[in-house]
Amino acid sequence: MSSPWTSPDPSNPYQGWTPQAGGASGPGAQGAPGGAQPGYGAQPGYGGQPGYGAQPGYGGQPGYGTQPGASGYSATNQWGWAAKPGIIPLRPLGLADLLSGSFQALRTNPTVLFGFTFAVMSIVSLISAVTTYLPFLGLQSTTGFSDPQAATSRSGAEALQLLTMLGGSGVRMLATFVGTTILVGVLAAAVSQLMIGNKLTVGQAWSMTMPRLGSLLGTLFLTGLIVTAPILLWLIATIGIIYSLSASDSLAPALGGMALLFLPVFALIVFLNIKLQFAPICAVLEEAGPVTSLKRSWALTDGAFWSTLGRMLLISMVTGAIGGLIGLVIGAITVVLAFTTTGGGVGSSPLVLAISSALTILAAGMATPITSTYETLIYSDLRIRKENFASVLAQASNRQ
Repeated sequence: MSSPWTSPDPSNPYQGWTPQAGGASGPGAQGAPGGAQPGYGAQPGYGGQPGYGAQPGYGGQPGYGTQPGASGYSATNQWGWAAKPGIIPLRPLGLADLLSGSFQALRTNPTVLFGFTFAVMSIVSLISAVTTYLPFLGLQSTTGFSDPQAATSRSGAEALQLLTMLGGSGVRMLATFVGTTILVGVLAAAVSQLMIGNKLTVGQAWSMTMPRLGSLLGTLFLTGLIVTAPILLWLIATIGIIYSLSASDSLAPALGGMALLFLPVFALIVFLNIKLQFAPICAVLEEAGPVTSLKRSWALTDGAFWSTLGRMLLISMVTGAIGGLIGLVIGAITVVLAFTTTGGGVGSSPLVLAISSALTILAAGMATPITSTYETLIYSDLRIRKENFASVLAQASNRQ
């Protein structure tokens, strides 16, 4: 079960985008869903020939397979409404379709979307708690001694604590990166099947994702590197200016110029993030390599940057509100734990800090199913609008 959808052409399982020599891509390119694909447009009567809509057996309903209209989107039946085999109608999606489809996916398959997410993020949270608490153990063992030997031991413990904290930060980042990568793949696979009315188990979703983990890791790494490069270069330039002009009167104007430069840098980061938003999904659902996935996401968002930006801002507000409510609960738990462990005193113990860190990561991770589902539906909408992808979904749903 390596492919979420299987098209009529077995040599082109996704009716997907195929890079051409010379850079041609998209609907008109060979192998693209909107182009003339071997076997896809050769079905008798599909290209507008009379009688195609009357063929029995396509969905089992007379008239279901009527030819696409002038828009080139999915076929509709004789009453004019689009088919809906799964969580979305097979036509271009509006905001209401994206939101309702996302929450319907969560209701339809909570075991994969929420259960698997909770399991993965629980492991990541446990790693975070352990790596947050460990640096304090060596320091606590030397606390309370005033002799010179104890002071020397304490200095060594503080150095060890610093190294442990740095190492712990690296482990937390790696665990979060790997956990997020796994979730992106599994959730995209599960949602892709829900669109055609197929509910996957955790094992099935994992079997679809596992062969793509290498490509997915590479895609997320390259995406993160490209998106963060502008701010890193800006920081390096700012530090260089401070170092070189620290004793000069021109330091203040130079820093003011760098502050103004941050605005276009931020705009560039937003632009790159939107253009590469769907690269991880392409790596899984289209079985593409890291570089190809980045190019594919860039091509899909051509002409759709502002609409994609607006859609992503909307889901950010939704998940932000949910995260804020969860944050209030975590804050209350942290206050109670801090009060009980310090006997009513001020401050938090290392154990409370570790628990708070774990709960924060777990809460942030639980918003991942909503965001991932929503992004997968936007990806599908872009393909429906550009590549007649709704017809591929319709045929895939009829083979379930």
